[in-house]
Amino acid sequence: MLTIQFVLGILAGALSFIAYIPYISSILKGKTKPNRASWWIWAAVGWIIFASYFSVGARSTIWYSLPIGISITAILSLKYGEGGLKKLDLFCLGGAALGLLVWWLSGIAFSALLVAIAVDMFAYLPTIDKSRTHPGSEDRIAWILFWIGAFLNIAAIGQWTLEIALYPLYILVLNSIVLWLLIRKPQKKKPK
Repeated sequence: MLTIQFVLGILAGALSFIAYIPYISSILKGKTKPNRASWWIWAAVGWIIFASYFSVGARSTIWYSLPIGISITAILSLKYGEGGLKKLDLFCLGGAALGLLVWWLSGIAFSALLVAIAVDMFAYLPTIDKSRTHPGSEDRIAWILFWIGAFLNIAAIGQWTLEIALYPLYILVLNSIVLWLLIRKPQKKKPK
Protein backbone atom coordinates (compact mmCIF):
# COMPACT_ATOMS: atom_id res chain seq x y z
CA MET A 1 0.00 0.00 0.00
CA LEU A 2 1.35 3.39 -1.02
CA THR A 3 1.40 5.78 1.94
CA ILE A 4 2.43 9.41 2.23
CA GLN A 5 5.36 8.31 4.42
CA PHE A 6 6.58 5.95 1.71
CA VAL A 7 6.35 8.70 -0.92
CA LEU A 8 8.17 11.16 1.37
CA GLY A 9 10.83 8.52 2.07
CA ILE A 10 11.45 7.98 -1.64
CA LEU A 11 11.52 11.75 -2.17
CA ALA A 12 14.04 12.10 0.71
CA GLY A 13 16.24 9.39 -0.80
CA ALA A 14 15.97 10.89 -4.28
CA LEU A 15 16.91 14.33 -2.97
CA SER A 16 19.86 12.89 -1.13
CA PHE A 17 21.01 11.16 -4.31
CA ILE A 18 20.41 14.28 -6.43
CA ALA A 19 22.50 16.29 -3.94
CA TYR A 20 25.51 14.31 -5.12
CA ILE A 21 25.20 15.75 -8.64
CA PRO A 22 26.35 19.28 -7.68
CA TYR A 23 28.67 17.83 -5.05
CA ILE A 24 30.45 15.53 -7.52
CA SER A 25 30.47 18.28 -10.15
CA SER A 26 32.08 20.63 -7.64
CA ILE A 27 34.67 17.95 -6.79
CA LEU A 28 35.53 17.43 -10.45
CA LYS A 29 35.87 21.21 -10.96
CA GLY A 30 38.29 21.36 -8.01
CA LYS A 31 36.03 23.58 -5.87
CA THR A 32 35.09 20.96 -3.27
CA LYS A 33 37.79 18.96 -1.51
CA PRO A 34 36.10 16.05 0.27
CA ASN A 35 37.83 14.85 3.39
CA ARG A 36 39.05 11.35 2.49
CA ALA A 37 38.70 9.97 6.00
CA SER A 38 35.13 11.23 6.47
CA TRP A 39 33.93 9.91 3.12
CA TRP A 40 35.61 6.50 3.39
CA ILE A 41 34.29 6.01 6.90
CA TRP A 42 30.83 7.16 5.80
CA ALA A 43 30.95 4.69 2.91
CA ALA A 44 32.00 1.75 5.08
CA VAL A 45 29.63 2.63 7.90
CA GLY A 46 26.91 3.62 5.42
CA TRP A 47 26.54 0.07 4.17
CA ILE A 48 26.38 -1.19 7.78
CA ILE A 49 23.76 1.44 8.63
CA PHE A 50 21.76 0.58 5.51
CA ALA A 51 21.76 -3.16 6.27
CA SER A 52 21.12 -2.86 10.01
CA TYR A 53 18.54 -0.10 9.55
CA PHE A 54 16.64 -2.31 7.10
CA SER A 55 16.93 -5.21 9.54
CA VAL A 56 15.34 -3.21 12.38
CA GLY A 57 12.32 -2.56 10.16
CA ALA A 58 12.97 0.73 8.36
CA ARG A 59 11.11 0.79 5.08
CA SER A 60 9.81 4.25 4.17
CA THR A 61 12.93 5.92 5.60
CA ILE A 62 15.49 3.43 4.24
CA TRP A 63 16.10 5.27 0.96
CA TYR A 64 17.96 8.21 2.52
CA SER A 65 20.48 5.79 4.04
CA LEU A 66 21.35 4.09 0.72
CA PRO A 67 25.09 4.95 0.43
CA ILE A 68 25.59 4.94 -3.34
CA GLY A 69 26.45 8.65 -3.58
CA ILE A 70 28.63 8.37 -0.49
CA SER A 71 30.57 5.50 -2.06
CA ILE A 72 31.10 7.40 -5.33
CA THR A 73 32.32 10.44 -3.38
CA ALA A 74 34.69 8.26 -1.34
CA ILE A 75 36.22 6.91 -4.54
CA LEU A 76 36.58 10.43 -5.98
CA SER A 77 38.18 11.63 -2.74
CA LEU A 78 41.20 9.47 -3.48
CA LYS A 79 42.15 11.75 -6.37
CA TYR A 80 40.39 15.01 -5.54
CA GLY A 81 40.14 14.98 -1.75
CA GLU A 82 42.25 16.08 1.14
CA GLY A 83 43.43 14.53 4.37
CA GLY A 84 44.44 11.02 5.17
CA LEU A 85 44.11 8.43 7.85
CA LYS A 86 44.72 9.74 11.34
CA LYS A 87 44.21 8.05 14.69
CA LEU A 88 40.57 9.19 14.79
CA ASP A 89 39.98 7.74 11.32
CA LEU A 90 41.47 4.39 12.27
CA PHE A 91 39.36 4.45 15.45
CA CYS A 92 36.24 5.01 13.30
CA LEU A 93 37.09 2.18 10.93
CA GLY A 94 37.72 -0.08 13.91
CA GLY A 95 34.35 1.00 15.30
CA ALA A 96 32.66 0.03 12.05
CA ALA A 97 34.22 -3.42 12.29
CA LEU A 98 33.11 -3.60 15.93
CA GLY A 99 29.55 -2.82 14.86
CA LEU A 100 29.56 -5.75 12.46
CA LEU A 101 31.07 -8.00 15.11
CA VAL A 102 28.45 -6.96 17.68
CA TRP A 103 25.67 -7.63 15.18
CA TRP A 104 27.13 -10.99 14.23
CA LEU A 105 27.66 -12.09 17.87
CA SER A 106 24.38 -10.76 19.27
CA GLY A 107 22.16 -11.21 16.26
CA ILE A 108 20.63 -7.83 17.16
CA ALA A 109 20.68 -5.41 14.25
CA PHE A 110 19.88 -2.42 16.48
CA SER A 111 23.15 -2.85 18.36
CA ALA A 112 25.06 -2.63 15.06
CA LEU A 113 23.00 0.41 14.09
CA LEU A 114 23.90 2.14 17.37
CA VAL A 115 27.62 1.42 16.95
CA ALA A 116 27.52 2.48 13.29
CA ILE A 117 25.76 5.77 14.13
CA ALA A 118 28.35 6.48 16.84
CA VAL A 119 31.19 5.81 14.39
CA ASP A 120 29.45 7.85 11.70
CA MET A 121 29.25 10.75 14.15
CA PHE A 122 33.03 10.67 14.64
CA ALA A 123 33.45 10.65 10.85
CA TYR A 124 31.58 13.97 10.71
CA LEU A 125 34.25 15.67 12.85
CA PRO A 126 36.82 16.34 10.06
CA THR A 127 34.09 17.69 7.76
CA ILE A 128 32.58 19.82 10.54
CA ASP A 129 36.02 21.26 11.30
CA LYS A 130 36.70 21.89 7.60
CA SER A 131 33.28 23.50 7.18
CA ARG A 132 34.03 25.77 10.14
CA THR A 133 37.52 26.81 9.03
CA HIS A 134 37.18 26.63 5.21
CA PRO A 135 33.47 26.79 4.33
CA GLY A 136 34.28 27.41 0.68
CA SER A 137 35.75 23.91 0.42
CA GLU A 138 32.26 22.35 0.60
CA ASP A 139 29.36 22.67 -1.84
CA ARG A 140 26.51 24.58 -0.15
CA ILE A 141 23.85 23.55 -2.68
CA ALA A 142 24.61 19.87 -2.06
CA TRP A 143 24.45 20.31 1.73
CA ILE A 144 21.15 22.21 1.42
CA LEU A 145 19.75 19.27 -0.58
CA PHE A 146 21.16 16.79 1.96
CA TRP A 147 19.44 18.78 4.72
CA ILE A 148 16.08 18.99 2.90
CA GLY A 149 16.26 15.24 2.24
CA ALA A 150 17.01 14.58 5.92
CA PHE A 151 14.07 16.80 6.93
CA LEU A 152 11.74 14.95 4.55
CA ASN A 153 13.04 11.67 5.93
CA ILE A 154 11.78 12.73 9.38
CA ALA A 155 8.35 13.31 7.84
CA ALA A 156 8.57 9.84 6.27
CA ILE A 157 8.73 8.08 9.62
CA GLY A 158 5.60 6.00 9.81
CA GLN A 159 6.40 4.07 12.95
CA TRP A 160 7.92 6.26 15.69
CA THR A 161 10.09 3.78 17.50
CA LEU A 162 13.64 4.40 18.66
CA GLU A 163 14.95 1.89 16.10
CA ILE A 164 13.26 3.68 13.20
CA ALA A 165 13.48 7.33 14.30
CA LEU A 166 17.04 7.42 15.62
CA TYR A 167 18.89 7.47 12.28
CA PRO A 168 16.72 10.13 10.59
CA LEU A 169 16.91 12.38 13.69
CA TYR A 170 20.66 11.89 13.98
CA ILE A 171 21.35 12.65 10.32
CA LEU A 172 19.17 15.78 10.42
CA VAL A 173 21.10 17.13 13.43
CA LEU A 174 24.54 16.48 11.91
CA ASN A 175 23.57 17.83 8.48
CA SER A 176 22.14 20.90 10.25
CA ILE A 177 25.48 21.54 11.93
CA VAL A 178 27.43 21.29 8.66
CA LEU A 179 24.90 23.40 6.77
CA TRP A 180 24.87 26.09 9.47
CA LEU A 181 28.67 26.30 9.32
CA LEU A 182 28.53 26.66 5.54
CA ILE A 183 25.85 29.37 5.37
CA ARG A 184 26.58 31.46 8.47
CA LYS A 185 28.11 34.85 8.04
CA PRO A 186 31.71 34.98 9.22
CA GLN A 187 32.25 36.96 12.38
CA LYS A 188 34.10 40.19 11.87
CA LYS A 189 37.22 40.46 13.96
CA LYS A 190 36.96 43.10 16.64
CA PRO A 191 39.66 45.76 16.57
CA LYS A 192 42.12 45.57 19.44
